Amino acid sequence: MSIQYSTKPTLKQLKFVHTADLHLDTPFKGLATWNPLLADRLRDATYRSLVNITNLCINENVDFLLVAGDIFDSENASLAAQIRFLDELRRLTEHNIPVYFICGNHDHLGAWDSSFVLPEGVYRFGSSQVEKITFFRGGKPAADIYGISYSSSHIRESLVPLYKKPGGTAPVSIAMLHGMADVVGYDEKYAPFRLGELLDTPFDYWALGHVHRQRVLSEDPMVVYPGNPQGRDFGETGSKGCYLVEMNEGGKPVARFVPVHHIRFEEIGIDLTGVDSLSDMNDLVGAELDRVFSSLEAGRFMVRLRLTGRTKLHRKLVRSGETEQMTEELNSRYGEGEDFLFVDSIELMTSPPVDVEKLAGRKDFTGELVRTIRRYEADDDMLEQLVEKLFNELPAARVSRETGGLTRQEKRDALDRAKWLLLERLAGDQGNGPL
Repeated sequence: MSIQYSTKPTLKQLKFVHTADLHLDTPFKGLATWNPLLADRLRDATYRSLVNITNLCINENVDFLLVAGDIFDSENASLAAQIRFLDELRRLTEHNIPVYFICGNHDHLGAWDSSFVLPEGVYRFGSSQVEKITFFRGGKPAADIYGISYSSSHIRESLVPLYKKPGGTAPVSIAMLHGMADVVGYDEKYAPFRLGELLDTPFDYWALGHVHRQRVLSEDPMVVYPGNPQGRDFGETGSKGCYLVEMNEGGKPVARFVPVHHIRFEEIGIDLTGVDSLSDMNDLVGAELDRVFSSLEAGRFMVRLRLTGRTKLHRKLVRSGETEQMTEELNSRYGEGEDFLFVDSIELMTSPPVDVEKLAGRKDFTGELVRTIRRYEADDDMLEQLVEKLFNELPAARVSRETGGLTRQEKRDALDRAKWLLLERLAGDQGNGPL
């Protein structure tokens, strides 16, 4: 089967956009608890990133768009998600830009409604075998595009052996694949494959999907994960986008990452060491947020602040409700308008300006306490035994909520917080004087 357009001039250069993992209709769990006023903005973010991709295709006058799976977030895609996807497909085909896509684990072929009719100029690859679609330009074959869709939500075998390129009729060959490469994780549920398998094939460009972090796994041949175009939580921070790829006949692909996210998630660390007044802290935090707001693309941010360092302000910051009030004040300044920076939360990792080395050398209760904590800090096995002892001796229902499923680093962080809480309490017992 071929999809042909003859309106574009015959050029040796080929240009296309590669995206994946749109996850339209992502629910953004817990969104209403962050800020109900922002709920609609975030809920709309995945759609807006798709509009940005469409605009990029049109503005760059690309030859076609590739989508490497997981268009929808759920196999039960809402009508709204389907309609908005169709709207963008129609916009592209109205500009004579074909769209080729495969289905991944979230939107496997068996989940698609039979009433979902694709516009002319859009091709969805089947799941029974790897198919080849030839893109023609000026009446001549310009690119052979290969792909296969998931038939169900789990594919446990590598699909790469199915990609066997025959004598191609086009000067450029592109393979689309949704799966997990061994260099970024190896989950047997999602068509796992070894990168070496792709390097041994004769394709010019591998358009991958499934991994949400952008990565170029190989330059020759070019093997690319574009990542998801819109972050969905604080596990997906930073710039999100797609790849604009240009290829010359007989030459290597040149891929450029283009940000298309509507809202950017960021975690921002601010060191308060030596900052001893509320005014200075306010200036420092404000300057950092201004820097983020003005220097990064998008203009719309969801951020988490992490305050660190030794500061005399620590005793004020740890008082109940202080960071919550600070969050509300910052959001009154930055969290409104079409362009906004909304502070989701403030993580407090500060400590009082205490000379721990000096304390560790003291021959009293405080010195022994610091030395004991240091032994736990230096020995992960001792720390594990302490956590197990707490679990056995304290009410299990309460402790399990605090210790169950904690990573080793989380346990070390908890020990560090406990150390500073104890030192703060000792300082309070001595009239808030220096320890």
